[in-house]
Amino acid sequence: MSRQDPMTSDLRPAQRRLADHRLVNAAWASVLALLAIGVLLGARAEIGHRAEATRQAQVQADILAASVSAALTFDDMAAMREYVDALRVNRAVAAVAVYDATGAAKVTYTGPGARPPPPRAPQPGARFAHRRVTVVGPVTERGARLGFVYLETLPEPWTMIFARHSGLALLTVLAFLLLAMVTAAASQLQARARLLAASNARLLEEMEARGQAEEALRQSQKMEALGQLTGGIAHDFNNLLQVVHGAFELIRRRPEDSDRVTAWSENGMAAAERGASLTRQLLAFSRSQKLELRPFVVAELIADMRDLLVRTLGPDIALAIELDAAQAAVMSDRTQLELAVLNLAINARDAMPDGGRLTIETRIREIGPGNPVLEPGDYVQLSVADTGEGMAPEVMQRAFDPFFTTKGVGKGTGLGLSQVYGVARQAGGMAEIANAQGGGTVVILLLRRSTAALDPGETRDAPRPILAPRVGRTILMVDDDDPVRRLTRETLELLGYRVLEADSGAKALDMLETLRPDLMLFDYAMPGMNGAELARLARARLPDAPIVIASGHADTAQIEAALGGEAILLRKPFNMEALAQTVAGLLQDSETDPAPDA
Repeated sequence: MSRQDPMTSDLRPAQRRLADHRLVNAAWASVLALLAIGVLLGARAEIGHRAEATRQAQVQADILAASVSAALTFDDMAAMREYVDALRVNRAVAAVAVYDATGAAKVTYTGPGARPPPPRAPQPGARFAHRRVTVVGPVTERGARLGFVYLETLPEPWTMIFARHSGLALLTVLAFLLLAMVTAAASQLQARARLLAASNARLLEEMEARGQAEEALRQSQKMEALGQLTGGIAHDFNNLLQVVHGAFELIRRRPEDSDRVTAWSENGMAAAERGASLTRQLLAFSRSQKLELRPFVVAELIADMRDLLVRTLGPDIALAIELDAAQAAVMSDRTQLELAVLNLAINARDAMPDGGRLTIETRIREIGPGNPVLEPGDYVQLSVADTGEGMAPEVMQRAFDPFFTTKGVGKGTGLGLSQVYGVARQAGGMAEIANAQGGGTVVILLLRRSTAALDPGETRDAPRPILAPRVGRTILMVDDDDPVRRLTRETLELLGYRVLEADSGAKALDMLETLRPDLMLFDYAMPGMNGAELARLARARLPDAPIVIASGHADTAQIEAALGGEAILLRKPFNMEALAQTVAGLLQDSETDPAPDA
C-alpha cells in the first residue's frame, strides 16, 4: 500500500491538470466559437454594408435619370450640366456621366483623383468592386429609352473598413466578458422585478381606492356648497319677501292712511333694492354681468357710504374712517366696490357680536417689481379692520373660496369674500387677509391707481326729465312674463307713451312688418328667441330705433355683439325713475340727431 501512495499522489495532480486543461479547452472552444460568430457577423455586416452602399448609389442614379429625362429629350446641355454638377456636393461621388440613346457621352464629371467615366455607356446594372460602387441606369420616358446615366463612388477607405469590423469584434469580446455579469445581475433583477410588480399592484389598488375616495369627497363638497348657497339665498330672500309682503299687506288693509302707506312702500322698496343687490352679487360671481369700469375716487366713495355703514353696523360698533388726502382714483365698478365694502362691514359686524371698532382706511401704496401677482406701480390700498376674534389660519386660507362660510346653515351664501376678491382682480389689483395687531382681522384691497380723467357722469347733476319728450311716442315692449309686461306697460303709459306689447320675439317681428315704433324694449331671457337675437333682427329692420335690453341675468357679450357696442342695458329690478330716464334720454337723443338726406 505504501508503494501505491506515490502513484496516487501523482495521479491527483494529473487529474487536476487534466480537469484544468479541459476547462482551458472549453474556454478556448468558447472563444473560437465567439470568434467564428464574430467572423460570420462581420461577413454579414459587410454584405449588408455593400448592399446599402449599392442601394444608395442606385437611388442617386435613379434621381439623376429622372432629372435629366427632359433635358435629354430636348438635348438641353445646360440643364444636364446643372443636374450633374449638383452631385458635386456629395463627397462620396467620384464620377458622373450622362449618355444619349446611342451610348455617347453628353456630360461628364470626374472628381479629384478619380478615374473618368467611360466614353461609351457600359451595360446597365449596379456593381460593387474594389471598394467602390458603379451604377449604370437607363433614362426612359413613357417606355422610350432616351439614354443612360453613370455614377461611380469613391473607394471606401481601409480605415473605415477596419473601424467597422474592429468595432464588431470589440463588441463580441465585451459581450463575452459581460455575459457572466449580466447573467448574475439578471437573476437579481428578476427577483427585484417580482417585488416591484407586487408593489405596483398594491400601489394601483391604493391609488384606485384613493381616487374613489377623492371623487366621493368632491361630490360631497359640491353638494355641501350647493346646500350652503341655496340655504343662504333662501334665507336672505325670505327676509326680503317678508318685508315686501308685509308692506303690501299693510297698504291693502290701510290704503287711506297716506302717511303710513308712504312709509310702508319705502320699506318695501328698500327690501327690493337689497334683493337687487343680492342678485347683482350673484351675477358678479357668475361673471355673467360685466363690470362697468369707470374712474372714481375711492375716498369719496367711502365718505358717501358713511351713513349707510353706520346704520348697518349698529350702535355697538364704532366706525372710524381714515381717508388719504391725495384723492387718488381707481378704475373699477363703483356699485360693485360699494357692495364689496358693505360685505366686509357686515362680516366685521358679525365677528364682533359684543361690539367693537371698525376702521376703514385708504392710502397710496407703491408696488415694486417682482410681485408675483401685481404689476409695478401705485395702488390705492383700501383696508377694513375689525377688533373681533380674528381668523384661524385654515379659515384664512379658504376665506376667498366660493361658497366657503363659517356661518351656520341659512346664515350666509359664502359669496361675500369671493365677490370682494373678484372685484379687486377685475380692477387690476388683488385682495388679501391678515390678522390685525391686537386682535381682529384686516382685509386689504389693492386697486390699481388710475390716471384717467374722472367721468363727469359721476357728478350729481339735476335729474333728467322723466315725462315723455313728445306726446304720441310709441314703444314696442317684448317680455314673456305677463305680470312684468303688464306692470311695465302701465308704467310707460303713466309716463305718457303709447305702448305696443308682445310676449315673444316671433310675435314682435310680425308686428314690425307693419309698425314702426320709436323705441324697442326687450327682455333678455325668453324662450325660443332671446333678447339679443331679437335685437339683432330688429336692428336690421329699424336701424335708427333705439333698443333697450331689460333683464336681471344677461349675457353682456351677446348683447354687445348684437347691437355692435351700442347696447343699452337696464338691469332688473329697475324703478320707475330709471325706466323713465332711460327711455326719455334715448328718445330725446333721437330727436336731436340730424335727419338723413333724402
